Amino acid sequence: MKLHPRPSFSLQSLLKSGFSPTLTSIQTFLRYLHRRHKFTTILHIYSQLDSNKLPINHTIHSIVSSAFLNLNRYEEAENFITTQISKSSLFPTTHTLDSLIHGVDDPDKSLSILKDCLHNHHNGAFPSPFTLSSLIHRFVARGEMDKAVEVLEMTTRSEKVKNFVSSSVVSGFCKIGKPELALGFFETAVNSGALVPSLVTYTTIVTALCQLGKADEVKGLVSRLEDDDKGSEFDCVFFSNWIHGVLKGGALMDALIQDRRMVEKGINRDAVSYSILIDWFSKEGSFEKAFGLLGKMIKEGIQPSLITFTAIMRGLCKRGKLKEAFTLFDRVLSMGMDVDEFVYATLIDGVCRKGDLNRAFALLGDMEQRGIQPSILTYNTVINGLCRAGRVSEADEISKGVLGDVVTYSTLLESYIKEENVDAVLEVRRRFVEARIPMDLVMCNVLLKAFLFVGAYGEAHVLYRAMPEMDLTPDGVTYTTMIEGCCKTGQIDEALEMFDELRKSSVSSSAVCYNRIIAALCKRGMFETATEVLTELCEKGLYLDINTSHTLLHSIHASGGEKGILGLVYRVEQLSSNIPLAMFNDAILLLCKSGSFDAAIEVYMVMKRKGLTVTCLSTFLKALVDNLRALDACSLVVDAGEQTLLSMDVVDYTIMVNGLCKEGFLTKALDLCTFAKQRGIVLNIITYNTLVHGLCQQGCLVEALRLFDSLEKIGLVPSHVSYGILIDSLCKEGLFLDAEKFLDTMVSKGLVPNILIYNSMIDGYCKLGRTEEAMNILSLKMMGRVTPDAFTVSSLIKGYSKKGDMEEALRVFAEFKGKSVTADFLGFLYLIKGLCTKGRMEEARSVLREMLVSEPVVELINRVDAELVESESVRSFLVELCEQGRVPQAVKILDEISSTFYLSCNKNSGSYQRLQLLNGVGEKEGHVNDFHSLHSTVSSLCSSGELKQANEFVRSVLSCMPK
Repeated sequence: MKLHPRPSFSLQSLLKSGFSPTLTSIQTFLRYLHRRHKFTTILHIYSQLDSNKLPINHTIHSIVSSAFLNLNRYEEAENFITTQISKSSLFPTTHTLDSLIHGVDDPDKSLSILKDCLHNHHNGAFPSPFTLSSLIHRFVARGEMDKAVEVLEMTTRSEKVKNFVSSSVVSGFCKIGKPELALGFFETAVNSGALVPSLVTYTTIVTALCQLGKADEVKGLVSRLEDDDKGSEFDCVFFSNWIHGVLKGGALMDALIQDRRMVEKGINRDAVSYSILIDWFSKEGSFEKAFGLLGKMIKEGIQPSLITFTAIMRGLCKRGKLKEAFTLFDRVLSMGMDVDEFVYATLIDGVCRKGDLNRAFALLGDMEQRGIQPSILTYNTVINGLCRAGRVSEADEISKGVLGDVVTYSTLLESYIKEENVDAVLEVRRRFVEARIPMDLVMCNVLLKAFLFVGAYGEAHVLYRAMPEMDLTPDGVTYTTMIEGCCKTGQIDEALEMFDELRKSSVSSSAVCYNRIIAALCKRGMFETATEVLTELCEKGLYLDINTSHTLLHSIHASGGEKGILGLVYRVEQLSSNIPLAMFNDAILLLCKSGSFDAAIEVYMVMKRKGLTVTCLSTFLKALVDNLRALDACSLVVDAGEQTLLSMDVVDYTIMVNGLCKEGFLTKALDLCTFAKQRGIVLNIITYNTLVHGLCQQGCLVEALRLFDSLEKIGLVPSHVSYGILIDSLCKEGLFLDAEKFLDTMVSKGLVPNILIYNSMIDGYCKLGRTEEAMNILSLKMMGRVTPDAFTVSSLIKGYSKKGDMEEALRVFAEFKGKSVTADFLGFLYLIKGLCTKGRMEEARSVLREMLVSEPVVELINRVDAELVESESVRSFLVELCEQGRVPQAVKILDEISSTFYLSCNKNSGSYQRLQLLNGVGEKEGHVNDFHSLHSTVSSLCSSGELKQANEFVRSVLSCMPK
């Protein structure tokens, strides 16, 4: 059968043929076309209706308006609606107006449309509250508060509607993280009289205030509302918002106070208010309180929601309490509650934190069995867990099987950057670009970091400059990333340029950026600029990183010494607040280390003037004492402020007392003790032992004994050190009977005298030649308690040698040698010299041989060798003298060593002392015996830096000595 094409009829041809459509039929036909989305056809038919002047009603106008809007022809829709309003009493529907206002990009144009509608027809439809909220939102975002209020004034006169619109606007800005705009709109609307806020509006304002960290201002708001003549009946929603905001700020006690206040007002908690508190306690790990609130909630007949249980599970998982979390999960299932993806994501995150990734995959399988389709949220949790466990490649493989988002790629990039895997970073970046995912600020920052990591500095700069085109505003992380990248590559000029952009931006200043710039400027030697940046950092209330402070101080000190440090300190002193305390303390320590104590004291005085606490006080005082400036340390303490003194303890005072005593300032030491007592410091036995020792050293034995006698009266028990100090001093004064009484008292009190105490008595007797009493101490009091040492043996040898009783000296030497206790350097020397005096040269020579192989003696002689430059070994020389039988000459050298290390240990062992070791060993005719001539020659050579010639001269002298 042949089909003939159906003839095409236009509306005009139908009319000419006599067809007369009714208004109802036209309206029905247009509705049919609208349902079939034939919007272009609708406009074509309407054009023919209008040209043929056929009747058109309000419904047809609405259909045509909708067709324009569906075709996104907003300007034509606007013209059509405005024209029809002016021609007739017809008015567009609420839906039409909403679509038109939403569709127009320019909010000023939307406002103009709204004005035309209201001007030409006052009794028709009106945009919905949500549309008005959206329009106000757009004006506020542009900072045009007056226009936002104008829109609000154009709403119906119902305060209920106005409050709904205002609350929507405030809530919207809070949700997008711009509470300052919410407050700005609210204040402008109230001040202009366009808004009389209700409790709903105030509830949203509480959220904005809390987001801005102004939770305390809510108290003032509540007080004003309570004092208002109308009064305000607060509800649970208001208090819940308040409590939630306070908890976000970390003020638990304030939150609990408001919760109690709510209950006292007779307002019962609901599921939301309970969940807020339960969530907080779970986050803080206070699970006993969280479960307690859960139980109370159920007891009051309030059914916990899945959100409530999830909050507890999330807290348990973050604290690693997986067993408890899964127990609660089983309880939720047993209650017949339908679990959702977020519950599983919470548990998966918990097991991933523990590194139990097998269990994470098992939970994924359980989700699928329950018909819960994992979204990218869950997969991101698994990917993040794998990355944390170092299994980044596995995470990458999973990401390839899902439709990733910015979180997915950010996580992978961060992980590969940490692994320093350049190829993987480039591959992930390529995949992200191909996925065409809208970039957020976090991803942009990660990409910048990735570019800088792989050395693509040009691409990093291009991306940074393109941020405005992507509607992205750089934040602190952006600037920090760029500045760090420039600093690491030595692009200081670019870093400074970026730093200036940060300072000009509205971004909150980043302490990290300031610290990086200061460190970079120091490397460049730009100390003046670095100081200016430091000053700005302090003025902004930012913290100075300890490493940056260290770098700045050491760089300035290396360049300008103590003057440079003081210049920096004086500059920072001018600041009114936020002075970097750590920097001042570091400056004191650095100056002490370099020996600039006057400058360190000046820094201390600056800190005192500014009321700053010296946290390094103990180290500072000890450094002063160690460098014989105990008087300065004492003055600083006595004049210190209350806060500084609080950091001092008995150890600090004892160190200073010891220093004052050593330097001979006994009165100051006693005054300092009195000062410490007045400060509430309880002095201990160590402090008093220091005082007793100081008195003894200055010959104030009577005062020392009196102080010792007073110890028990003040509740202190003398220690073995206390007795040892006095016994040693009494022995030096020859008061042996008193010393023995102290020794006996000490033993009777259960204290065991150490070898030093016994040696003090033995040595004291021996110095006076009273060797019998010394032996009595050894045999009657010492034996069985402590073992004699080298000093004991040497003291006895010295005593017998002084008496000329060399037989007893040799007997003591041999007896203790058999007990593996040998004499020290002086013991050997006394014995050798005594034997030489008696003419027993071979015996002296035999003892000298033993001396030169004794380990302690060899160690001491080697210290002399270390002082000699390009010279023969002193020990070798002594051995040679011994073998040649020249014991007297060896004794002279040993005497010089003795005087060097025992009598003048603090003197510098320079060339003069080396000459003393050699003085008189030879008989070089006409030259060697003239010490002054020899000294003059060597001294002249040394002072002119000709050490080699000086050594050669000494060798020549030695070579001329007779064999």
